[in-house]
Amino acid sequence: MQDSAQESLSLVCGDASSEGGITSVSDQDRARQEISDDAAKARKDVNDSFVRAGLLLTELAIGTLLKRGLKPGEVIGLAQEKGTFLVTKEFIEEFFPKKESEQEFSFVIRKGAQPLSSKIDSQLEIDDTRDITGKSTSEGTVDNFMELFRDRYKRLKAILSNRAVLKDSIDLENLKRYDGQEVKAIGMVREKRESKKGNIILEIEDPTGSASAIAMSDLKEKATLIVRDEVIGVVGSVRGNFILARELIEPDIPTTRPKPECDEPVSVAFLSDIHVGSLLFMEKEFQRFLDWLNLQGNGNQREVAERIKYVLIAGDLVDGIGIYPGQESELAIPDIYKQYDYFGKLIQAIPDYIEVIVSVGNHDAVRRCEPQPSLAGFADSLDAPNIHLVGNPAKLKIHGYEALMYHGTSMDALISVMPKLSYNNPEAAQVEYLKKRHLSPVYGTKEQIAPEEKDYMVIDSVPDILHCGHVHKNGYANYRGVRIINSGTWQSQTDFQQQQGHIPTPCKVPILDLESMALKVVNFA
Repeated sequence: MQDSAQESLSLVCGDASSEGGITSVSDQDRARQEISDDAAKARKDVNDSFVRAGLLLTELAIGTLLKRGLKPGEVIGLAQEKGTFLVTKEFIEEFFPKKESEQEFSFVIRKGAQPLSSKIDSQLEIDDTRDITGKSTSEGTVDNFMELFRDRYKRLKAILSNRAVLKDSIDLENLKRYDGQEVKAIGMVREKRESKKGNIILEIEDPTGSASAIAMSDLKEKATLIVRDEVIGVVGSVRGNFILARELIEPDIPTTRPKPECDEPVSVAFLSDIHVGSLLFMEKEFQRFLDWLNLQGNGNQREVAERIKYVLIAGDLVDGIGIYPGQESELAIPDIYKQYDYFGKLIQAIPDYIEVIVSVGNHDAVRRCEPQPSLAGFADSLDAPNIHLVGNPAKLKIHGYEALMYHGTSMDALISVMPKLSYNNPEAAQVEYLKKRHLSPVYGTKEQIAPEEKDYMVIDSVPDILHCGHVHKNGYANYRGVRIINSGTWQSQTDFQQQQGHIPTPCKVPILDLESMALKVVNFA
């Protein structure tokens, strides 16, 4: 663009050293100003024509329209026909395509100098045992559901049984034998309710039977944090088929544990909820992020960019098709295949020495039920040696650090049943995942879980990093040594979010330095 402008100046001004050329600096400045004024007037004229038609036009769309020499009236007519009030660059490229040989995307791959991390060997391990891709056997039968809950109970009971306070727990079918005595029991919460006296009653069950655990006095507050379908431990005295609880114990994670160390200058960048194809996808800002990864210029936090060796993307790569009623009117790219093609072109602009791990979310073109398989075989544009497609959730090891990546759809259910949680602080919901050792502790409310033989949402081993997205809000915490990160979004505020009073935090990229475990956030907005 700069070369083009300079060429235009030469045509207007001539060569300053040649005979008859303009030699005074003031004359050259005036010539530049005239060109700038003309360009500004052209952009204003185009914008005004759309405003008069009751439409909005993005800055990138104006540039595309002028560059392509399109007539504003043609674009306005089609936008009105499609019911689109905001015309974006993607809209123009979708409905006014160039000839096949001239097709191009608006972003530019600009390569910079070789950074520190390019000289460091990748240390990436993807745990296939935690990935559902190619392994689903569920037919949705009653037996499948029973297998799922039995597996959940068995594995979470094993975690709880390692707690000293729950050694020698009894089977619930034997509860009445211990009438008047103190017992230890482990069960899954079937129901939670409040008694007439204001106590919390937890109906729990195990494979052998059921019982009612009553939380009174100071224990009531703890009981309010327990959710249905969670597996818990109960210590208390038996009264018939009731346990008067003295303690309620969640699986939780250890307070201390060995921590890995990294002695190389490598960092991880965390992304999610990019929503390519949406009218609200913040393309210009994402281009700025890509330029930054390629070390363009001497701008903000260059020394941080030089250390990035991994990029983790936790789902909702595209806006999808048919996710909610009326979505088609909010799409700049209404074709799901073209959405992924565009996303792939963007991701291919990431330097090839950076390992990119791509998961999926509820907007992506895989099954809606969790756990979700990867996009393998669906998006050819993501076929590159440094791009790794994984399911949701996914478990990784990066330079010795275990990372658990989950899109976070179950936060909707968790936030709805736990008054202390909110969309403004997603990190608090992620702490609850760790306390309950499960990524979707509440079954069958807002999210959908496929009844597989194995419950892929159980958190067996404690991660060093827990990365989520979904709620479009950045959030960070450190819970018992686990780095908790919610990576926000690249989509500006939607109408629905505005109605709900939810303010997203777009274009803020958390960067974790594995050598120091220091977290920085780089804002590309």
